[in-house]
Amino acid sequence: MATFIIDLTISLMNGSSHILRVRPHDTVGSLKILIQQKLGFSCESQKLVFENGCSTTLNNDSATLESYGLHSGARVNLLVTTPAIIQVFLKNEKGVNSTYDIKPDETVSHFKSRVHAREGVPVDQQRLTHESREMNEGKLSDYNVRANSTIFLMLRLRGG
Repeated sequence: MATFIIDLTISLMNGSSHILRVRPHDTVGSLKILIQQKLGFSCESQKLVFENGCSTTLNNDSATLESYGLHSGARVNLLVTTPAIIQVFLKNEKGVNSTYDIKPDETVSHFKSRVHAREGVPVDQQRLTHESREMNEGKLSDYNVRANSTIFLMLRLRGG
């Protein structure tokens, strides 16, 4: 079975456009990675909108391009956004709250490094939870952290 290639026109707000070659079975997420590699815009900052008589936002990174009806010659507008900075609270084991300014796409490991710098708790001794889920890897947004969320800091037990 032959795999065929489609050409998508990626249009930027400044009026420039770029043709990218993709497969219909590629995902929106893989298109964002290709845009990052070819045009230099981070995946997190991309908002893609397919113009086909009406505007369809490509907001499911795991959906295929063909599931959105994209075809060769389709035009996709690329809006480059800056993630908003939000405030969250960190409640330590003594019940004391600290306020942190974060971006939702900040990684858990980066946040743990910031907690270490401010609270003095080594990263390997931190146990962060949000909505009863332990936060080990990925982004804060993966754990549904949003504006005014409270993240709980507990210390790992030593010994055995």
